[in-house]
Amino acid sequence: MSLVFGRLQYLTSERMQASPFMAKLFQGIFGYTNVGNYARSRVFKRILKDLPFEFWQKVLDLGCGYGEYSVMMADLLPKAKITALDVDQERCQTFERVLDQANLSNQIQVVNHKIEETVVWPQYDFVFSVDVFEHIPEAEMPFAAVFDRLKAGGYFLVKIPNREQRTLLPEAWFEEHHHWLEEEHVGQVYDLQGLVQRFEKEGFEVVAAEHTDGLLSRFAWELAWLGKKGGVILQLPTMVIAKFLIALDPWFQSKEKGNAIHVLGRKPIDF
Repeated sequence: MSLVFGRLQYLTSERMQASPFMAKLFQGIFGYTNVGNYARSRVFKRILKDLPFEFWQKVLDLGCGYGEYSVMMADLLPKAKITALDVDQERCQTFERVLDQANLSNQIQVVNHKIEETVVWPQYDFVFSVDVFEHIPEAEMPFAAVFDRLKAGGYFLVKIPNREQRTLLPEAWFEEHHHWLEEEHVGQVYDLQGLVQRFEKEGFEVVAAEHTDGLLSRFAWELAWLGKKGGVILQLPTMVIAKFLIALDPWFQSKEKGNAIHVLGRKPIDF
């Protein structure tokens, strides 16, 4: 299974749109530029390898953003129907424009509202949400809505930041980011055990639960953040080094600790 995450970044990035030809050339050389998203995508692709995706016909990207995962799933499952859902109107409009340019509109449907507002019947084989639930108050997290819309035997994946975070470089260097987190991450409330318990409470069978994003991955993000703040001259070398560290991270990742967690649940077959 060979999947490329963010292959249409040159179309989704406002900065890259200023010079599409150079952006496409740059992406061809250096790959996807957002280090955090790049790290998350590697975990997502690893999880997919252990799932029966070849049988899936309908997939829901819950909190699609600019649709990087939706496009990747469309590449993996060319005969499946992908629903890309997000509450952010601007992102949905951008993604719809990108789909038209990339001739993917017939396979990916963009939906701009909450999952609770979609038609209720079991239809999806796989629903996934990558780094979205931390932006949702705990009481409003749509576990029940997903359960209702999954087929019996269907899978639900949630990946979010761990409640407790480990850092390497001085936290004062990332004060701006910390302020953003305080406002945005209202749902960063679970450790791995707590997320497992939430899945079980909502009726899911837990198939897998894991810590990811160890210290090497954290250092990669910190390095890339500082490089981006320093301008293009620093951004390029730090991005390359960061991606190398992210590739090494699984080899040194502790099973007991990690800055990110994910749980894969399944709706009972006999439900």
